Amino acid sequence: TTDQADSVADRLRWTLRWRLSVLWLLEWGISGTLLTYLSLYFEENQLPLADVGPLMATGAIGLWVAPLVVGQICDRWMSAERYLALAHFVGGIALLAIPVAVKVYRDTQTSYHIILALFGLYAAAYVPTVALATALTFRHLPNPKRQFGGVRVWGTIGWVLAGIGLSFWLERRDVATWIRTHHPDWNPTLDSLEYVFRWLPTPTSKDAFRIAALLSFALSTFCIFLPHTPPARTAGGGPAPLKVLGMFRKRSFVQLIVASFLLALVIPLYNLAVPPLLKQYGFRQDWIPAVMTIGQLSEPPALLLLSTGLRRFGLKLTFGLGVAAWLVRYLLFAGGAPWQWILAGIALHGICHVCLVIVIQIYLDAECPHDLRNSVQNVFAFLTLGVAMPLGLLLSQPLIRLCTTIAADGQAVVNFSRVFLAGSLMLTGLMIAYWYWFQPPRNEENSP
Repeated sequence: TTDQADSVADRLRWTLRWRLSVLWLLEWGISGTLLTYLSLYFEENQLPLADVGPLMATGAIGLWVAPLVVGQICDRWMSAERYLALAHFVGGIALLAIPVAVKVYRDTQTSYHIILALFGLYAAAYVPTVALATALTFRHLPNPKRQFGGVRVWGTIGWVLAGIGLSFWLERRDVATWIRTHHPDWNPTLDSLEYVFRWLPTPTSKDAFRIAALLSFALSTFCIFLPHTPPARTAGGGPAPLKVLGMFRKRSFVQLIVASFLLALVIPLYNLAVPPLLKQYGFRQDWIPAVMTIGQLSEPPALLLLSTGLRRFGLKLTFGLGVAAWLVRYLLFAGGAPWQWILAGIALHGICHVCLVIVIQIYLDAECPHDLRNSVQNVFAFLTLGVAMPLGLLLSQPLIRLCTTIAADGQAVVNFSRVFLAGSLMLTGLMIAYWYWFQPPRNEENSP
């Protein structure tokens, strides 16, 4: 029958599934190694938390041009997998250079501009590849709406493995001691591993950058196995990023872009402030990347349920659920709750991410002409990651300074309850405005 033929055509071949899965495993493994440790690393190297936000914002300035350029290149001139290979190679080099520049700054209190330049180079190389990987995946999936979650979940697995792996590496002696105490039958294996570790350098905080760089080089090499994705040219096609501007005539498109832009002003507080908040609660610095992976554990069920949620509840309610989840977690962070509730707030990350970012990506792929999909994903990244998030990080500097006091021992202490209360107030206003303002046309309500 016709239905059976369509079902066969929609099946995802194993040879394609494993390649796309490894792409996402490594793509988010890079971020999982870095993002939860950046603020702690820079604080350790004598950079105050209030100044970390502007540094991260400066790194995102590279996105002001890169997404538009990447969209034009990959929609018109170069195959997506080749560009991914080149971008991750450049990103890996930048990651190796950043700790060197930080050491020079720590020793001399000069050359801060070199850190800014390297951070900008890394951001320009890496961040557009997330949108490009999304467009590549959508293009090769027979049924993106149903199959994207099952492939994208490997990005979550990569993030979790990277965060836990970093903590285990930095605290490998404590891990080995615990295993010897509780599982003495594993001692021969540990003895063999310790012999290997003797040939490796002693773990330091800069290893977060080294591990991320290794993953970048691994993904750059793996790109030769990705399916060929040439530019989807159309006759008479002009510059792809400029043609995307025509989508701004659609009301629902504009409304979702505006909502995402405003959310991206508040979201950076999470990766900037939650790691030092956990440190205030008594968590050891090197274990915080592993603790933060709790947030990714809720992503797989959220991804697997996304298709059902969109069919049953529609675009508006699914996206609104994501906004509400961000509000709840910020209220938990602001309330001075016991550490168990802080971990519960972190665990909401799956709903926060999937119901916002993934829903928007699916919507854009469904609504955009096929020859502009790389560009529209990158224009979305440009507006949110390249403009809104840097602006949010810059605004975090006066906010954190306002919430910082000097203790009797001369140490700066940040009142994170006040920091997250400010974020909660903005999210409350945004959620109310979104619910009453966003009214997708009937034919778009379930379009993703």
